[in-house]
Amino acid sequence: MPDASLLKTLQNVGFDEKEAAAYLALLELGGGTVSEIAQRAGLKRAIVYHVMDRLKEKGFAVDPPGDGVIRFEPVDPLKILQTTRTAVEDLKFMLPLMRALQDKGPNKPKLEYFEGKNAVVSVYRQFDHAKSARFLTSMQRLYAIMPEEVDAWVTRFQRGMYKDMGRHFIPDTKQDNDWAKKAVAAGQEVRFLPKDMDIEMDFAIIDGMLGITSFDPLFIVLIHSERIATSAGQLFDLAWKQGRPLK
Repeated sequence: MPDASLLKTLQNVGFDEKEAAAYLALLELGGGTVSEIAQRAGLKRAIVYHVMDRLKEKGFAVDPPGDGVIRFEPVDPLKILQTTRTAVEDLKFMLPLMRALQDKGPNKPKLEYFEGKNAVVSVYRQFDHAKSARFLTSMQRLYAIMPEEVDAWVTRFQRGMYKDMGRHFIPDTKQDNDWAKKAVAAGQEVRFLPKDMDIEMDFAIIDGMLGITSFDPLFIVLIHSERIATSAGQLFDLAWKQGRPLK
């Protein structure tokens, strides 16, 4: 049987007991058949088939092509550390949104999540109907993802499809400057962040809602809360005063 402390460590990072035993057995063997893994791990052979399928799906084991005998090989344990770190970083990013869900009162925020280009573009088009719109974004990054949509925004500005003038706080890059000239000519307000300051995520304060867009991977989270939108708007307005207008 594998070492009990190692079994416990793997269970602490998401393995179930049988997955941990099979993976450690596979490490000790350096590779083996289902029968060899079952014998080393102290598991029934029939169970190991299902366990190895799960380890393959999680990326912790592989079955390279061979001579017709199904054999498995372990993936470097470093992969477990990298996967765990990624999960922790994802949790840290989403933690403020998860904590907001703890509010059980009448003002509890409503959260929506949309993933992929088509879904994100659809949400952005809903912003066209906003009474108040403030954006902290990077046109350079958005051009790389949805260039046709970014150009279409200027067309909609020119046609008066927006009910109110929007404020756009963007990095001082050439592509952002080129877009800003068109937007300002169409009646929008634009200011620039300090030189060399980039935007890793997109923030949109739309009426009583805060939208947070991740560029990589591409998704958007909408937080429907007057209180959160008001607080975010106040922070935006403070930063806006320090921004550089288009020359």
